Amino acid sequence: MATLHVRGVPDELYEALHERASERHSSITAETIRLLRRALALERPGQAALLDAIRSEREQVAPGTPSAAELIREDRDC
Repeated sequence: MATLHVRGVPDELYEALHERASERHSSITAETIRLLRRALALERPGQAALLDAIRSEREQVAPGTPSAAELIREDRDC
């Protein structure tokens, strides 16, 4: 297993990490590893592709769909 040393950690960040580890009854090392795993999981290619697919579907609007401005105007006119 590799060792990672981090220098120059701002005091407020270290204190927040220490507090979070204490709340979870774990060490700062264990909490740091948990947070790194969670953060890096978002960069996996499979998840990135899934997010791209979701975004591209959101951008597609069915033909004839009124714009947001048109819907708001229609709602206000009623």
